[in-house]
Amino acid sequence: MRILLCTSILPFLAAPILACAGSATPPTAPERTASPAPAPTSGSPTAAPGRTSEGSPESSRPRTSAAPADEDPAPAPQPPFDALHAPWTAILAARVKGGDFDYAGLAAARAPLDSYVAALEAVQPGAFAALSRKEQFAFWINAYNAYTVKRVLDGWPVKSIRDLGDEKTSVWDREFVPLGRLVPALGKERLTLNDIEHKVLRPTFTDARLHAAVNCASRGCPALRAEAFVAEKLDVQLDEQVKAWLADTSRNRFDRAKGRVEISKVFEWFAEDFRREAGGVTAWIARFRPADREWLTAASQPEVRYLEYDWALNAARK
Repeated sequence: MRILLCTSILPFLAAPILACAGSATPPTAPERTASPAPAPTSGSPTAAPGRTSEGSPESSRPRTSAAPADEDPAPAPQPPFDALHAPWTAILAARVKGGDFDYAGLAAARAPLDSYVAALEAVQPGAFAALSRKEQFAFWINAYNAYTVKRVLDGWPVKSIRDLGDEKTSVWDREFVPLGRLVPALGKERLTLNDIEHKVLRPTFTDARLHAAVNCASRGCPALRAEAFVAEKLDVQLDEQVKAWLADTSRNRFDRAKGRVEISKVFEWFAEDFRREAGGVTAWIARFRPADREWLTAASQPEVRYLEYDWALNAARK
């Protein structure tokens, strides 16, 4: 893969280290069980209640008008932060295979991933705090997914990500993500994956669609998207992720004739998040399955069964 220096995002970084791909081949739950989402902590990005509006990308930053000849020129407009995630898109486009991930291939040529996470770690707290809500939301989703892949590669080969933990500390509770300075309220230099999910993503952004976007490197998880999440189209991406997840019959099944749904345990573990937005799990699902809305939201509630979660690694099959 040819690597080019991505100068458009240098203002956000501690040092010009980001490499961009110039071209690319293209009920209990052991760890992800939800505890009530903690309230947003001071110093964390401000929480935004409810769902974000669908398909409404944020307006671009206003351009600075030219300064008169006798005045100092105004600073150039800040480049879009979404460019930071271009290398992650290149990795995903090349390695996501039918919903699974080619860990073996990336393990043999992991430099692009290492460069991308180094770029995430170089983001300065002041620059991060100035980002829009959507930019921060996309950043943390991508960070969760990228560091999950990194953790698998660091322990490669492995049959399940759970094998990377032990009886004392699960893989999700190991402090290996050096992004703590972006969340000063947590008071730690290194975050865990559970910190990102339960202390940043869930309480700060209060958007249940994130459960279709984060991937825990297991077959039971919603499939990885083959591109990075970016602020410009975040709502569209999240809606598409939810719809694809619900349409995947290996993870969710709907039988109108029998009045029965068989759905991912994610809906059981994080029921609080779905109830907050729609009053109930099936009501939340109905928002994304209009053809099933009538019977999913009928007074006679459908029977709900939760499918056994598959913790096998979501590795692409040869």
